[in-house]
Amino acid sequence: MPPLSFSIRAAGASDRVPVTRLLRRSYPQLLCHDYAPTTLRAALPLITSAQPSLLGCGTYFLAEDDETGVVIGAGGWTDFSPARGISAVGDGHMRHLATDPDHLRRGVARALTQHALASAYRFGMQRMHCMSTLSAQAFYASMGFEAYGEIELTLAPGVYFPAVQMIRDVC
Repeated sequence: MPPLSFSIRAAGASDRVPVTRLLRRSYPQLLCHDYAPTTLRAALPLITSAQPSLLGCGTYFLAEDDETGVVIGAGGWTDFSPARGISAVGDGHMRHLATDPDHLRRGVARALTQHALASAYRFGMQRMHCMSTLSAQAFYASMGFEAYGEIELTLAPGVYFPAVQMIRDVC
């Protein structure tokens, strides 16, 4: 496979359509091996749309193929928890990381995670939390995150999504 050339930049409000397109390509294909079809039928409509609050936060990033300009990855961090909103001082949270299935294992997610961690460090974060999908747990472990246990996210009333709480130091 030829080397992949891509650039990382901060997302903005105008990126809603390409990020949603990426999430709708990525999550159904990459999660289907670890989640029951009934779980995915309920969860995918809720997790495959770009979140405006992330697009405009300044710490959510896109990987774009240098040749085509197509968004092939997205992810970032916030200093507020996606589950409860409030976070301890110095704690950041990985958010909505995804890679296009055609670009897996080519360094996209790794580069986005490293970019997010460097950004978090510049903002004074000391720890990074992640609510990993079951499918991404091995990836996050390879990036230095340690699993602290399985959790169940409530995506909407009656819609529960198994995940793994993971944490690592930022530096």
